[in-house]
Amino acid sequence: MEKNKAETPKINNNIIEIQKPLTIAEFINEEEIVLFISSKFNLIIAYNKENKKRQKRSKHEYIYTSLIPIISIEGFLKLIIKYTEIEHNTLIVSYLYIIKLMNKENFVLEKHNIYILLLASCVLAKKVFEDLIIDNSYYCQIGLFTLKELNLAEYSLFCRLDYDVNCNMEEVEEIYNQIFASLPNQRKIEYFQKTNYSI
Repeated sequence: MEKNKAETPKINNNIIEIQKPLTIAEFINEEEIVLFISSKFNLIIAYNKENKKRQKRSKHEYIYTSLIPIISIEGFLKLIIKYTEIEHNTLIVSYLYIIKLMNKENFVLEKHNIYILLLASCVLAKKVFEDLIIDNSYYCQIGLFTLKELNLAEYSLFCRLDYDVNCNMEEVEEIYNQIFASLPNQRKIEYFQKTNYSI
């Protein structure tokens, strides 16, 4: 594979414009991000259910709900995106929060915590990385959670991450690379064609 030209000059009305190459983050669409995140969490939850007896469970207080929404994780993520208008990078950060939580204290994902955790992580990420702040009572309507449930889940997540809610672009780009690696070959070829790679 030959590398493409980094930047292609384009003449427009006697003005030379430099076209920057398409990045993987710009190429990947919302549907692909949602599918990647939901697939990962579905696999983890299925594994945890199968190996429940061998798991040393962490304390789940405040990140738990007795009512499980009758919707898939993929569908729930789409609802969050629709009603919060969360940016793609912020959604990736919310995913990283949950991964860091699991790695940090062996937090066991299951059906009774994944939905409230997804919403809480998205709300927290929006507050950290986006300018527009909306009251939590609005977000509660997405999963029909109580305000108390969401507030406690968000605060508990914040504390369990040791208040370290910053993510650098390298971490975010690594997730985009993982999403790209999971794409069908046809989508990968499409990317290389759009970026003028010779295959």
